Amino acid sequence: MAHVSTRYGTALYNLALKNGVLDACLDQAVLVRDAFEVPECRQILQHPHISRAEKRAFIDRAFSGALNETLYDFLLLLISKNRMAIAVDALTVFIQLGRSWRGEVEACVTSATALREEQVSALQTVLTEKLGKRVDMILHVDPSVIGGFCVAVDGHCIDRTVKKRIEDMRDSIISNYH
Repeated sequence: MAHVSTRYGTALYNLALKNGVLDACLDQAVLVRDAFEVPECRQILQHPHISRAEKRAFIDRAFSGALNETLYDFLLLLISKNRMAIAVDALTVFIQLGRSWRGEVEACVTSATALREEQVSALQTVLTEKLGKRVDMILHVDPSVIGGFCVAVDGHCIDRTVKKRIEDMRDSIISNYH
């Protein structure tokens, strides 16, 4: 499925770039992708017994003419081809390509507790300097990491969590024991 979503996401990117609507589509695609990640929305759009017409009507109601024509037509294409299962992945590919074109990158930061504003700002500054791109941060709170944080950005993962350190110590002890 990853290959198919990459093809669709790349096709949307090329079309939006060709039509000169990349910026408008990109900002809207983030909102659409986030909406499609809501389980109830995903159930409706991917359910095999809900007709294409009903899915189209759902898209019309949800976004009520607020989408760029290129993005709207893309969603209708996914519906007509029964490809709504790849919508989030295809939009993610499109967003990554568009952000790269803009000189931006998305960083997902996971921490045990919510980061303070000054921590977010400092991390964003460091990442921007290191990557040479503007960094949009997506913050997640996951108490299971115990402490520290993990940053996933541009295909790399920097894991400085207590959970990871405990796992590394456990693995070291086990490997030395055998």
